[in-house]
Amino acid sequence: VVNQSLDEPRDLALVPATQTIYWTDWGTSPKIEKASYDGSNRQTLASTGLKWPNGLAYDYEENRLYFVDAGTHKIEAMQPDGSSRSVILTDSSAHFFAVSPYHQYLYYTDWNQHTVMRVNKDGSGKTNIGPTGFRQLADIRVHKYGYGMPGVVTPSPIVVDESHIFVRLVGRGDHNEGLVEVYINGEWGTICDDMWDDREAKVVCEMLGFGKTNAKAVSRAYYGTDNSIIIFLDDVNCTGEESHIAQCTKIGDWGLHNCDHREDAGVNCTFDVTTIRDFVLVADSYIQEIYRMDLETGSYSAIPQYSVNTPIGIDYDPLTHTVFYSDVGLHLIKSTDLDGNNEKILKRLNSVAIPDGLVIDVQNRLIFYSDTGNDVIVKMNMDGTGVVNVTNTNLDEPRAVTLDVANQVIYWTDWGAHPKIEKSNYDGSNRQTLIDSGLKFPNGLVYDGTTNKLYLCDAGTNKIEVMDTNGQNRQLIFQDAGAHFFGIDVDSQYIYVSDWTKDGVIRLNKDGSGETPVGPPSFGKLNGISLYHQGG
Repeated sequence: VVNQSLDEPRDLALVPATQTIYWTDWGTSPKIEKASYDGSNRQTLASTGLKWPNGLAYDYEENRLYFVDAGTHKIEAMQPDGSSRSVILTDSSAHFFAVSPYHQYLYYTDWNQHTVMRVNKDGSGKTNIGPTGFRQLADIRVHKYGYGMPGVVTPSPIVVDESHIFVRLVGRGDHNEGLVEVYINGEWGTICDDMWDDREAKVVCEMLGFGKTNAKAVSRAYYGTDNSIIIFLDDVNCTGEESHIAQCTKIGDWGLHNCDHREDAGVNCTFDVTTIRDFVLVADSYIQEIYRMDLETGSYSAIPQYSVNTPIGIDYDPLTHTVFYSDVGLHLIKSTDLDGNNEKILKRLNSVAIPDGLVIDVQNRLIFYSDTGNDVIVKMNMDGTGVVNVTNTNLDEPRAVTLDVANQVIYWTDWGAHPKIEKSNYDGSNRQTLIDSGLKFPNGLVYDGTTNKLYLCDAGTNKIEVMDTNGQNRQLIFQDAGAHFFGIDVDSQYIYVSDWTKDGVIRLNKDGSGETPVGPPSFGKLNGISLYHQGG
C-alpha cells in the first residue's frame, strides 16, 4: 500500500465502507496518516504532540479515531480528517500500547498495569477488567457477538462477577447506615427499588461486614441521593440468605429499572464491634475520609468525622475499638471510635508539623508518630499525655513507623536526601541505620511479628522488599513499574499495600505472587492502612 516516507509504522485501522487505511508511525517524526487501500490520497492527520503513538482504532459507531501514546501517556480522539483532536485521558504512570472502542467504553492495554484496562469515552471511570498477572499485553480487539450480521442487535452486556462487585454506604448517616451504592463494570450506581425490604438489607449489611442481625431497609432516598450516577438495580428480590447481592438478581436485570432516584434504597445495619468481620482501615487524603473495608468482600463504609482534612497515618486498638490517625492538614493526632463517635483531639501540633506516620503499642498503651515538618519522632501515651521525643537529630524526611513491641524497638523510614531505614529502642538509645542504599521514597514499613521480618514499600523504586530486623538478607518480593506504593501492613499470610496509581489496596502472598485488588479501584489517594482480624 505504502513503502516510502515511513520510519516506524505500527498500528493499523480500517474503514471498509470508504476503503481507507489509517496507521501510526512512532519514528523520528511521529505521525498518524491515512490513505486509500491502493495507497492513493495519502494524508498526514497528526504530526505534533506525539512521541510513541502505539495504538490506533476506528470507532464505527461515532465515526472517530482513537489513539494511545506511550510517550505522552495520553489517550486521544479526533475526526477521520484529523480535526477536533482532544485528550480523553492522561496517565503519567501508563505505558499505553493498544486501544479498542466498544459502545461507551475504550478498552486498552497498559504495560505498567499488566492487564486490560477500561475507561469511559469521556475519560472517567478508569478500571482494570482482568487479573494483573500479564507481562506486556500488545494488541487488543473487543469482539461483539453478532456484529455485522443483518438484523442482529447486540446490546452491551453487564458482566456480573461477585469478585468485582462491591457496595458502599454514602449520604447522610452514621457508619452503619446510608444510601446504598453498587460498583460494577468500573462505575458506581444506585438501587431504586420500590419493593426494597429487610431481606435485601440483610445481604447488603453482610457484604459490609456488619452481619445480618436486625438489618433494616430504608427507602425513598431517606439518606439523600446522587443524580449524577446511574441506577443499576430495581426489583432486587433477595431471600435474605444470600451472602452477596449478585446472588439475588438475574444477570439480565442489571441496568434495567422503572423507577428514579427518588426511590433510591438505603440500609441501617446493626453495629457491634465484638462481632464485626475482619477489615482494613484506609486513610484517603484526597476524598478526606477514613474507611473501614471488609476484607472478605472489599465493600466499605466511611467512618464519619466532624472534621478531617488530610489523614495519613492510621492504626487500630482492638482492646478499646479505637481508631488513631494523624491529619497533616489540620496538624493533629486524633482518635475516634470505630463507628465515628467519641472523636478526640489527642495532640495539637505546630503549624509546620507534618505527622506522616503513626503506630500504636496496644500492650503498653503508647502512640508513636513521625513529624517530617519538625524532623522528629515522638512517643506519647494514648490519651496524649507524656509526650517525649524518641529522636530529633539527623532526620530529614521521616515517614513510616513500626514497632517490635516485645523488644520495645521502633523502626522508621526516611525519604530525604539520603534515604534510609533506621531503628532504635523506645527511648532513642541504640540507634542504628539498617539500610541506606537502593532506596528513593521508602513510604511504607511494617514489622511482621510472625516471621520477625521487616517489609517495606518504595514509591521511587516501585518495589516491595523484605529483610531481617538487622537489615540483612534483603530480598525483592514484588516490583511494578507503574505503582506508587504508600502504606503497607501484613497478616500471617498476606501483604497489603496502598497504591496511588491503582486507586486502591492490593494484596500479595508473602512471596510476591498472587497480586489481587482488595475492593474497587475507586478511591482518591490512599495513604496509611491498618489490618484487623478477629482473635488476633
